[in-house]
Amino acid sequence: MASKLRSVTVKFPSSVFKQIKLIAEKRGETISDTVRYLIARGLDERIYQENTELIARIVREQVDQALDSYNTFPDYPYAHLPQRKISRASDPRRLTICRKIS
Repeated sequence: MASKLRSVTVKFPSSVFKQIKLIAEKRGETISDTVRYLIARGLDERIYQENTELIARIVREQVDQALDSYNTFPDYPYAHLPQRKISRASDPRRLTICRKIS
């Protein structure tokens, strides 16, 4: 596997290097392996965060469709129905749905 790896020189502040060295000791591996592990973990987390917005949008659409199926006035046009308000919480994974009270 070593032949497939590319060499990159990276300089860390001493405080960051100490943390990486401590993690490497706890994991029982080399500093290089630990740096690769931490970078892979960071990239995985970034991909998850980018997909969270897509998942939240899909869930919102599904909830809207489910609420529309319980509409008590199906013969009225959509403009006459009570408006639903979807607000974004500080955490994008939370979804708040409120109905406007007439």
